Amino acid sequence: MSICRKTLWKSEAPTDGGWNTPRPYTACRIPGIVRTAAGTLLLYCEARDTLSDWARIDLLLFRSEDGGETFSGPVVLASGDGEHPTVNNPVMIAAENGDLHFLYCRDYTVDGGGAFVRHSSDDGRTWTDPEDVMASTRPGEHNAFAFGPGHGLETAEGLLLSPVWYVPKSAGQELRSHHPAVVSAFCSRDGGKSWFPGDTAYPTEGCPDPNETAAARTSDGGVYFNVRLTGAGYRGTFRSPDGAGSFTPLIPEPGMPDPTCMGSLVNAEWKGQPVILAVNCASVTERENLTVRASLDDGRTWPRSLIVDPGDAGYSDLCVIPGEDPTVCVLYEKRWGTELCLARFPLSDLLN
Repeated sequence: MSICRKTLWKSEAPTDGGWNTPRPYTACRIPGIVRTAAGTLLLYCEARDTLSDWARIDLLLFRSEDGGETFSGPVVLASGDGEHPTVNNPVMIAAENGDLHFLYCRDYTVDGGGAFVRHSSDDGRTWTDPEDVMASTRPGEHNAFAFGPGHGLETAEGLLLSPVWYVPKSAGQELRSHHPAVVSAFCSRDGGKSWFPGDTAYPTEGCPDPNETAAARTSDGGVYFNVRLTGAGYRGTFRSPDGAGSFTPLIPEPGMPDPTCMGSLVNAEWKGQPVILAVNCASVTERENLTVRASLDDGRTWPRSLIVDPGDAGYSDLCVIPGEDPTVCVLYEKRWGTELCLARFPLSDLLN
């Protein structure tokens, strides 16, 4: 096995990973990673002043044109201020035509916050001004709302999609509560010019409080969703024929243990065959044992797995660099985001 791991950032000391932040932070959390149409890796995260989800936060973006060996940046894509300190849950969608779409929230859309998108047409070097898309989130139905986390996708039909979670007003919780949640999709059919909400997946028996969700394309043109479930000890799943509607009921994914932590999916190809990769902390109780799994049947079974980090871990995101033996990249937290790491390994290590 040939896993290459390096620490990009630590809160208490500089590293040789190449990430120099614009000021000191307590944590770099909620990591995301995509590969652009030009082959650049874009890595992004919440840079927090404290560990709190409601901390003063900047959203930082780093670029790597050599597969994660070196980085330029950061670009500050959003910054908290005195009125709205929390900018949260960044999600990137890398379209096949090279366009990039960066979604994020301010104060989880409550307390006068909102939902925003920025675009780039030059491989992430420059970005448009933030555009307020709050009106497309069904604001009358939710309190706290967030994208992803992680990354979104483009379907075979050209639909841009980011999973979302939100707390329905009908749940009767206080405005800032993150629970109980439901999950949905945030979509565009016109290349990011306009956005609309997809269907909603609600809790079912055995699938309580669904929230942070990942998505991957399936070979029939549909979308497979993999869901964090609060307190269940495993993940859940549902499907859609197009990514936006006709969601199937949420069902358990008992072969994928989970300690109530974010996970990620990504599409790959192995010897001409489509593969879905999944990553999460494969433990019932602790955020540890970060594991990548592979499915050759659109997420119905997960027969292959590889432990990326057996120790402490946390939120993680996946991307794949194509090639004869594709490279799998895993960006992940350790110690609640006080350390951020990048692991890389050949897909053959997982599938051979």
